[in-house]
Amino acid sequence: MNRRALLLGTAGLCASLAGCASGGDAAEGPTVSTGTEPGTASPTATETPRRPRLVGRSFTPTRADACPVDGGALASETETGFSVAGCVSGATDCAIARLARADYDAASDTATLVVETVERADAENCAESPVVRGYEATLRFESGLPGRAVVAHDDADGRREVARIDMDA
Repeated sequence: MNRRALLLGTAGLCASLAGCASGGDAAEGPTVSTGTEPGTASPTATETPRRPRLVGRSFTPTRADACPVDGGALASETETGFSVAGCVSGATDCAIARLARADYDAASDTATLVVETVERADAENCAESPVVRGYEATLRFESGLPGRAVVAHDDADGRREVARIDMDA
């Protein structure tokens, strides 16, 4: 029995010494701040600026009644992107307007829309007479607007820029 009393006493003494050896005085040991204590500022991460992202495009052929002979286009800014109303020229009466390319280049902060004329796949006996084809197109963006929008036509008159607008970013 005396052995048990001695072991219990020794264990109690070790436990009490351990508390003293742990440095109960805060000034004696180093402290580590996690930044989560009340009254401390938490570190802020540097946010990467968000770039516009192309999320939608539409293209609709329209009547060419109001098309100018030179095959121009009118581009305008919208709340979520830009829209274009324009006309392309074809070499034959079987030519149709088609969206060739619609994209956004983050490096130049430029959205590009290219409209072309192509011959219909089911075309037969097309008259060799120039035609004008109308269209409407829209590009939609998330996270802001591009700095610039460029519209180009690739048609019977060659490839050329027909509209350019600087957007409010």
